[in-house]
Amino acid sequence: MKIIKDERLQLQNLKNIRIAFIIQTVGILAILLYDTVTQGYTAAKENPVWLVFMLSAVVLGWLNLRISVDEYDDANHPKKPAPYYQVVIIPLVVGLVVTLLALYGPDKSRFSEALLIGAIVFICFLATFTFVYFLRKKRTEDEE
Repeated sequence: MKIIKDERLQLQNLKNIRIAFIIQTVGILAILLYDTVTQGYTAAKENPVWLVFMLSAVVLGWLNLRISVDEYDDANHPKKPAPYYQVVIIPLVVGLVVTLLALYGPDKSRFSEALLIGAIVFICFLATFTFVYFLRKKRTEDEE
């Protein structure tokens, strides 16, 4: 495999990859939408394509997170990041809301299932918020 050294060709290659990714994502969404319409949400959720779609969305989100934080315009935000305990409060509230929705929502999950779902959501949000917090903290320390 040849390594492309021309920057214009590298940029065009990245654009081609982006277009292929968009077409792939639209195709996956079409398959999942078809399954949802014909067989219901549960059947679409059990489809292995659902897992591929969710994994690609999570990976894309994490990869774009660093770019978003680095390019984020902090003109409206104070120079010092908020204390870490404030960062933990938001995922905790989201986890509690999801737990209550799973417990009292239309599915009426058992308490242990609702607690597990809420804990997973809490951990996912906490990991993301912690990552952003430390990126901002590092950027603030580098500026000083």
